[in-house]
Amino acid sequence: MKLSAFRKVAILYAFVVAMCVSPAFGQVRIDHTTFTAAVTATAERATLSAASGSSVGDYLYVDGELMRIRVAVNASTTEWEIQRGLGDGFTPARAHSVNAIVWVIDAGESYTFNVQGTCTPASERYLPVINTRENRIFDCASSGYWIERERDTVSIQRASTVCGGRYRCREEFNGGHAVMQDDGTAKSLTDTEENFVYGSPLGAIEYREEQTKTASSWITINGQLDISADNTTSAEGVEIVWGATSDAALNQMIELGTHGACIAAMITVTDISGIDDLVIGWRQNEAFVDANLYETYDEYAIIGIQDTAGDLDIEDEEAGAGVQNDDVGVTWADAERRALKVCISSAGVPTFWYTANNPDNEEPAYLQATSTNTGDALTVGDGMVPFLSFLISGTDGPDVTIQWVELSYSP
Repeated sequence: MKLSAFRKVAILYAFVVAMCVSPAFGQVRIDHTTFTAAVTATAERATLSAASGSSVGDYLYVDGELMRIRVAVNASTTEWEIQRGLGDGFTPARAHSVNAIVWVIDAGESYTFNVQGTCTPASERYLPVINTRENRIFDCASSGYWIERERDTVSIQRASTVCGGRYRCREEFNGGHAVMQDDGTAKSLTDTEENFVYGSPLGAIEYREEQTKTASSWITINGQLDISADNTTSAEGVEIVWGATSDAALNQMIELGTHGACIAAMITVTDISGIDDLVIGWRQNEAFVDANLYETYDEYAIIGIQDTAGDLDIEDEEAGAGVQNDDVGVTWADAERRALKVCISSAGVPTFWYTANNPDNEEPAYLQATSTNTGDALTVGDGMVPFLSFLISGTDGPDVTIQWVELSYSP
């Protein structure tokens, strides 16, 4: 969508305000609502659950799609004829669930840039700041710092976007990240503490430390993520949720039976004998469990190493009905670098993928693991998030680094 001269000036003004001055106007919270019924990709009308200040000429922003209100239907204040797919080259018209969050914004409230650093809530003209180009939403926290909020912090999002409205994105750990607790204070190394990572192309990232450490489980260096931490304490580790947060009341990445998605990661392990658990995959969106016992999540599907021998396994569980496991027949050797991937189809069926040793970090040539016991459809309607779980065995850790993590979405 091309910007008019007026909007360009408005955006430039808003940027200056956000970065340096305290204006003389009152701060306005951008309102939001939901639809009364699901909206198809071709629908030309939509009905909001509440008016939320909407009027002709305003924009509706939902799941990365920007719509414009054209005219009221029968003088309604909630039912509108809409113009679809107005994003700046990113997200076309797409289907939206009844529970998707709909932001009601006017031209002056829409931005095409990101914000970072310090801020003062009372000095911002509009909050949150919604970057409609990249589908990223920022709020000015009480700590005085900009934080990137999840794409839906109001109710569970029937997620139909990842990666800021794109269908695929990759975190290569070569950009700046802000890592902190949810109140804006410094990241914690204490057992059970949860930290947030902002500034990733994947969106918000949350991780939980398992056992107290002197070194963080999130250290980026030389274009990779080192999750080894102290690397000397048995059962020390971390669980990371990518592009979402670990809370059933917040946003999920996909809803089983509605959309499909994949998580993939390139991982290097120096010493296999130091691994207790190193897996990636999908799990039901709920609070973190203690001791990284991902088997206690009601729904999950993973691939990875589950013992000190380096045997590659795939595993899943449906609705707490019991763990299903298959041995892939591959042994991960010391110092090998492999890519792992777990996909869930729009029908809720998991598939599991891996590569041979890839020391040069080339684009992966995946092999599909054979599912004999695993691979049944998971429970339709459950919200799922992509995650990684890692635990050390013994006191001589494995030295684990991650070269990249990739999320992809399929309607």
